[in-house]
Amino acid sequence: MSSAIRIGLLRLADSAPLIIARNLGIFEKHGLDAELIVSPSWANIADGLVWNGLDAALVFPPLAIMTALGHRGREIGLHRGIPISRGGNTVVLRGQHLPPFLGTDDVTKHRNFESWRTGLSRRPKLAVVHLYSTHFLILMDFLKSLHAHPEQDVEIVIMPPDRMIDALAAAEIDGFCAGPPWGTEADLHGLGSIVAGSANIHTGHLEKTLVTTQRWGQSAPALTQALQAAIGEATRFCMNPSNSAEIVRQLSSPLANGGLALPREATEKIMPDQHNLNAMQFDFSASDVDLSISWMIRVMQAQGWLTPANMKRLYELGWLTPAPIS
Repeated sequence: MSSAIRIGLLRLADSAPLIIARNLGIFEKHGLDAELIVSPSWANIADGLVWNGLDAALVFPPLAIMTALGHRGREIGLHRGIPISRGGNTVVLRGQHLPPFLGTDDVTKHRNFESWRTGLSRRPKLAVVHLYSTHFLILMDFLKSLHAHPEQDVEIVIMPPDRMIDALAAAEIDGFCAGPPWGTEADLHGLGSIVAGSANIHTGHLEKTLVTTQRWGQSAPALTQALQAAIGEATRFCMNPSNSAEIVRQLSSPLANGGLALPREATEKIMPDQHNLNAMQFDFSASDVDLSISWMIRVMQAQGWLTPANMKRLYELGWLTPAPIS
């Protein structure tokens, strides 16, 4: 008998292990009846976890942390979960053949940004997928590297990632930071240029983790082990270069056929076997997860999101581990 689990995700290429696990029967093989719920926004994902619409979700750590701490209406037990993907986020600015923003001295970077910004004749509007996201943290570090003030020099708006291409084309926004394949899609269509991202700013950082609610995890301890086994098998499939064509086929298939309706060409270009700094990297191992979480926590504290009481709670939930006693 299979055990039911409702998993929330968005239309992003790093959702591939979940799509593969369902479509190839890997969840079923491990005794799980997994229903994948494609949500329209990260806010819907967070609310689903809090108000019992979801048992689990593929999500970036900052949002999972803030959701666990009660920033979506009430506290909910969410542990840091199963690592799924690393890096892959890109910063896109309107225009083609833009001057370099990274790999040059600070004066040149700032001058290039000011030239781009002045050419728009307005304060640039940059989109991120959620305030409590790795994308927001990366965008903040990008702006800091340019000596740009995030509140004075740009306007930051929240937008689901699969809306950003149309918004860029319609001049509703002037750039964005989002996960794969949307930055590559903007570049392919000449709407914008990839100027930075995970690969330049925080190489190999933890991006998505599969979190489960305490309610579901406590229903039967063996379920968590089964979920880990299924995700591990699907992740290894996704990292095998010989499977890239099948992954692209499934991700670009219509939602009604079990896919995510992602743009095929852009998705092909960010497969793990591509020589692309912004390619997807799936990683089921827990190596360096503490380091990635610590980086995010530090920036979240600097943003004023976390109180001392919050920090204590994060230790209790296992998001932070005490330093070893020497």
